[in-house]
Amino acid sequence: MDHRLPRGVPAVRLSSRLQLATTFGAEPAPSSRRGSRGPPPAMTADVRVVVRRHFPVVGPGGTRIAEKVAADIALRRRQSRRLRLPESVERALADEVLPLVAHPFDRGAVVAARNEICMHVAAACDDQRIVRGGARVHVLIDTFACPVVFRSPPCKPASQRVVRAPGNLVAPAATQTMDSEITVPTKKPNPYGVIGDRRPKPVVEEMPKLEGFGTMAGWTDSFSIFR
Repeated sequence: MDHRLPRGVPAVRLSSRLQLATTFGAEPAPSSRRGSRGPPPAMTADVRVVVRRHFPVVGPGGTRIAEKVAADIALRRRQSRRLRLPESVERALADEVLPLVAHPFDRGAVVAARNEICMHVAAACDDQRIVRGGARVHVLIDTFACPVVFRSPPCKPASQRVVRAPGNLVAPAATQTMDSEITVPTKKPNPYGVIGDRRPKPVVEEMPKLEGFGTMAGWTDSFSIFR
């Protein structure tokens, strides 16, 4: 399919099919003439190439597939020793068959099947059975044409551009909200200092002790006068 064609232009889709068949004849009767249409004589080969075309035809009853023989080319009474190599068969097809195929579609189908045809004809001409009564090689190429209408592919949706704000325009509201909700406890200073701290320790004022009132013994001696 050629997508370069504009929308709504009809085109034709092509395909082909190849069929090969070989028959070997018995030893011909002595009364048979060389130029008759009977089987080929010994050590010779007949190669018949038929191109049959299939195409749709629109009628009152609907669309039907019609068949038409576009080419019927025969290579008669060819010496088998000259067709035993695929290269020799290919040369015969290029010189005597392809020039008689008028339509380019049919000619392209013959060219596409050329390798298989050459291998088959060369194998038939190299067969030992060709010594008795010759060989007939039938080559049938069917071509199929189907009209189609090319449609433009669906349009892709236009891509939407996403505009992002620069990093310096971010609103600080979220940061302020988080700061108000999260409360971090403050660390109290250690009155005893830290290990390795050489700063002077805080001075704690102590109350003066009264002499004689520091122990229970002093309290006992002071109440002895009331006895």
